[in-house]
Amino acid sequence: VRGFLLATSVLEGLSAPLCDAVAARSDGQAMLERIDRENLFVVALDDERRWYRYHHLFADFLRSRLGREGARRVADLHLRASSWYEEHGQIVEAIGHALSAPDHEHAARLIEREVKQAWSRGEGPTVLGWLEALPADVKRRRPRLLLQHAQARALTGRPDEAAPLVQEAERAADAAGA
Repeated sequence: VRGFLLATSVLEGLSAPLCDAVAARSDGQAMLERIDRENLFVVALDDERRWYRYHHLFADFLRSRLGREGARRVADLHLRASSWYEEHGQIVEAIGHALSAPDHEHAARLIEREVKQAWSRGEGPTVLGWLEALPADVKRRRPRLLLQHAQARALTGRPDEAAPLVQEAERAADAAGA
């Protein structure tokens, strides 16, 4: 139970298939039912009891304990979650876990794939958060992300910060011969 709780603490929402993928187990449903039955600070998110979440204080405790096991373990769990979400078409969640890993190259690829849809859903602040979480060198290798970053800053009330990003995108594109 302890191993399951720690491994799945990187997740905001818990489902049996997601927990199986992240914890590298095959008993996710049984474990979720057990911790629910034993009142281990888990909250059902739907009537079918397919999705759960940990009580926020318990989740913070678990994440703190997990952090003591080392950054590599935490990163591996986030990468597994990112892969599962990507395979299931939940790219926003996949990006969040890739950034938390941090696997910036993977996150950048996912952002490039999702950014237009995020804009169409009116998620400018989300786009800005993603792009500000990426290191500058990752964005320089992808001039379009620099342009998206400039757009995000302009549309979220920081237009004076957009021009330098456009100039940087032009320099990066010229350097790449694009």
